[in-house]
Amino acid sequence: MKLHLSRLYRFQLRHHTIAPAPCSVTPTRGCNFSMRSTIHSVLFIFLFALQQPAIVKAYSPQLQMSEKGAENLILEGDRLADQGEYLEAVQRYTKAYLGIVAKLRQQEFKNAVEPSLMTRSELSQEMKKQMEIEYTEEELKLMDSSYKVFGLIPQKFSVKETMTKLLTEEVGGFYDPRTKAMVLVREDDRERQPGFLGKLLGQRPTFDKEEQKVTLSHELTHALQDQLYGLLEKQKAIEKDDDMSMAFSALVEGDATLVMFGEMGRQEGDIRSRTEMDPEAARLMFNVMKLMLPVAGGKTYRSSPPIFRDGLIFPYFQGLIFNLNLSRAGGFERVHEAYENPPVSTEQILHPSKYYLELDEPWTIEIPDAAKVFPRGWKHLGGNCLGEFQISIMFQRVPNGSKAAAGWDGDRYEVFENDEGALGMAWCTIWDSDEDANEFAQAFTKYGKQRELLDQILIEKAGPRVWIVQGLLESEAASVMASIKKASETPKVFPK
Repeated sequence: MKLHLSRLYRFQLRHHTIAPAPCSVTPTRGCNFSMRSTIHSVLFIFLFALQQPAIVKAYSPQLQMSEKGAENLILEGDRLADQGEYLEAVQRYTKAYLGIVAKLRQQEFKNAVEPSLMTRSELSQEMKKQMEIEYTEEELKLMDSSYKVFGLIPQKFSVKETMTKLLTEEVGGFYDPRTKAMVLVREDDRERQPGFLGKLLGQRPTFDKEEQKVTLSHELTHALQDQLYGLLEKQKAIEKDDDMSMAFSALVEGDATLVMFGEMGRQEGDIRSRTEMDPEAARLMFNVMKLMLPVAGGKTYRSSPPIFRDGLIFPYFQGLIFNLNLSRAGGFERVHEAYENPPVSTEQILHPSKYYLELDEPWTIEIPDAAKVFPRGWKHLGGNCLGEFQISIMFQRVPNGSKAAAGWDGDRYEVFENDEGALGMAWCTIWDSDEDANEFAQAFTKYGKQRELLDQILIEKAGPRVWIVQGLLESEAASVMASIKKASETPKVFPK
């Protein structure tokens, strides 16, 4: 199960489209989504304002095609779009952008990619279908319970409904590694097209030519990644580890976002100015953008808890910064190499130097007989790894919370439910140092106080390890604590 939303990692969210930017919220194992409007609108302000190309040039699907020939394909697509022949327009754009992506990455597509179009109304049905395919009722139950036991969502909150609405509103396109299908989304037909203010506030025209081109560069990158590295196989290998899944999503989405940046630089005649830009400059830009996202995002995005909003954009924003660090160290070739040994934690994404300079290898923790840890009358729902990123979201309202989440070195939690529907959990964590462990234990105590749960929480610490039992009476919690202290620890590696 995915506590975060990284299963969406194959989708392109409309938000990021503009900028450049899950499944990974992390929604489905089978598709790479592209986010549209929210990030899209804001990024148009920050990025497209820096360059205002009247015509998008492109390389041909075959590298020998002249740039003039590719430009003609783009112009032909524009003409068809103006006539309302949207699918035909997308087909012309795709032929050109196959070449753009291949040229930027210096990698060849093994197979052609055929695009299709879907309206926003049709997407709603598709998202419901994807949810049914990707999640069993048991997985949804675990996801819902995990969010609630950690206080990340209110008790009366529907994870399934929110995820479906969120994706329907924000997805701008997706590539499905299972079927090899690439779908771009257009808005339902409307009589009047939005003006500048309307676009700024997230309203989209029926068919936005520039947005479709940007989305194509992102989604075709996913198709190329899949053809070269086997995205679905890699995601399946790590689907039981949420933190590792989100880290891989950040590599995949950040890479595709980097290609979008490269395309902007190509239009300006200097690809390296974008693909090897200062990561801290990108971080600053995105921090400013995040302030505008609640305005530009859809209704569900604006009303969702931080774990959904931040989880949705993490693979794009933090993933881009991670990939920028790689490209500055060795160009796109260094990005390609990352697929051979992908990052294994969101800690490595948040602190790229812990991946590409001095490798910080976290630990995989396993609790023996996890299903028998809690006393009789409690049902074991499952468990997973939370990771630094999601812990930092949990501690957002705790003073120095993000600092307390840093220094993470591994964790494992197990969630239980009793006959009355009450939730409990056992959580094993390991930290880089005794000091880091102290900071975490103190932050969790403050967090428990905020939630008025201190009488239901037992915390013990020894060196860099902190164990937590929540939801039991003190007498019962003591036996659970003794059990989880026997958890095993092994180095965390990406499955081959």
